[in-house]
Amino acid sequence: MEDSKKVILGILILSVFVFIVSIISLYVQTEISYGNACGCAIPIPLFIPFIASVGLFIGTMIYYFLSPKFEKKKIDKKFFLNFFEGEERKVFEIILNKKEANQTEIVKESNLSKVKVSRILKKFENRGLIEKLSIGKINKVRLKKEILELL
Repeated sequence: MEDSKKVILGILILSVFVFIVSIISLYVQTEISYGNACGCAIPIPLFIPFIASVGLFIGTMIYYFLSPKFEKKKIDKKFFLNFFEGEERKVFEIILNKKEANQTEIVKESNLSKVKVSRILKKFENRGLIEKLSIGKINKVRLKKEILELL
C-alpha cells in the first residue's frame, strides 16, 4: 500500500475512534445530567479505562497494519562478486553457485592448482566467508550462514 493511502487510512481510523468516544461521552453526560448515573451500559468508574483500552487496541492495530514490514534485503550475487578479483572471484563464484563443494571440485572447476585454491580458501575462511569441514581426506567448503542469508 502506498504511503499516502496508509496515512489517510490511519487518519480515518483515528477519526472514527474519536467520534465513538465523543458519542459515548455525550451519552454519559446526559445520563449524569438526568441524575441517572447508574443507567449507563458501562459504569462511570470503568468508562475511562474502557475507552483507554479501546484506544490502545485501535492504536496497536493501526501500527501493525500501517508500519513497514521489516524484512532482510537480499544482495544480488553479481554485486557481491564485484568485491573479488581474478582467481578469488572464480573460486568464490564456484562456492556461491554450489553452496557447498569439495575442495577437489573447486580445483577442477577453477583450473587452479591445489595450493592456490587452498590459499584462497584460507583467506576466505579468515575473512569469515566460508567454513571448511575436514571429513577424512576430503575438505568440504560451504558458505557461512550469515553470507547465505545475505544472498
